[in-house]
Amino acid sequence: MLKLSLTTLLCSGLTIFSMTSLAQGVTIGGTVAEGEASGIMALFAGDRFSNFRNIDQFVATAEMTPSPDPWDLGTSNDSLRYQADFMGNPTSLEEFISLSDTTAFLVIRDGQVVYEKYAHGDSRKSLHASFSVAKSFTSALLGIALGEGKIGSLDDPIRQYLPELTSKTFDGVSVKHVLQMSSGMRFNETYTDPNSDINKMAGMVPPMSYLEYINTLGREHTPGTFNHYASINTQLLGILLVRVTGESLTNYMTNRLWHPLGMEYSGLWTLDEQGFELAMGGLAAAARDYAKLGLLYLDNGKREKLQILPPGWTSESVTPNEPHLMPGANTNSSNESGYQYQWWTPRDWDGDFLARGIWGQSIYVHPKNRVVIVKLAADQKNFDPTIKLAYIDYMQDMAQSMTD
Repeated sequence: MLKLSLTTLLCSGLTIFSMTSLAQGVTIGGTVAEGEASGIMALFAGDRFSNFRNIDQFVATAEMTPSPDPWDLGTSNDSLRYQADFMGNPTSLEEFISLSDTTAFLVIRDGQVVYEKYAHGDSRKSLHASFSVAKSFTSALLGIALGEGKIGSLDDPIRQYLPELTSKTFDGVSVKHVLQMSSGMRFNETYTDPNSDINKMAGMVPPMSYLEYINTLGREHTPGTFNHYASINTQLLGILLVRVTGESLTNYMTNRLWHPLGMEYSGLWTLDEQGFELAMGGLAAAARDYAKLGLLYLDNGKREKLQILPPGWTSESVTPNEPHLMPGANTNSSNESGYQYQWWTPRDWDGDFLARGIWGQSIYVHPKNRVVIVKLAADQKNFDPTIKLAYIDYMQDMAQSMTD
């Protein structure tokens, strides 16, 4: 179902304008930029705690309806008490939540909710923007499409499905290369730099379509040799899914993932001016529904007896298996964390993995101890690489402590 905000209804097509005085221009990272912030960029100005749970007030959205067979995770028994080192200081979980501008924190151990806290106006029902956490949902959909035979093989050339990719940049680029952030595309994803590609893209699409824009990008690395995180790869996967399924991303996800997984609340996809979902980072959902993706991956793609993801897809998705994807100091990666199919691994990998969003959102999974953690936030400190990795370390340490 398409949901249009009042501001959208006053516009031509899906172009967004603000009815009120426009805010100072900002980057996606919240730093000052030229001009005025309107439409999706206005999300990153003003009260971000409120903005991130009200994305449909800024942009057009498409709705995934609640599941007719909801998965009730039960009440929290509030049994978790935790304190550990954070950047050299003993820090309780409550202090960690406060200092990280966290709006929702949910911990599940062996199927039981052991901790649940909301802050800054969020509640259990809040549909909170998760930015790049959406990439891991997009990856799940790709696995479903692969299992259905809509994609023949991850090793197929991406052009086999999207012949519009005429740029030489895509010579030799496979679906897997794009999935692993190893397509070789040159793309600067510095969110706080007004002149980075990720920020300039907002002024180029529209009038360009995403495919037209992607064709303007050059090549920096040989495909399949270097891991460089670039969100435009995931947007390309979203376009691929729409092409091979013949459905919108919203419809396909509703029928293949959202409803089967028992989501209790609606989910919202941000739409561009052509009506396509922002697969790279446009999903808003409730904390408990985000957790269900982590639980699905914890249980090998199954919800009880229902196999939602193809057998083997979950382990394949979260296990780096090539040198340039491995965590730690890696000369063939621009990240200290590891990577595989739109899922990260911590730098000190313990078989764990996570979905990660730019403003401090995470779905963290520790299979050994059967722990899933959801963290939603509006935290500008997360753009500091040292602090961002320290947040992940803290969640990993907590999960590792949760033994019988």
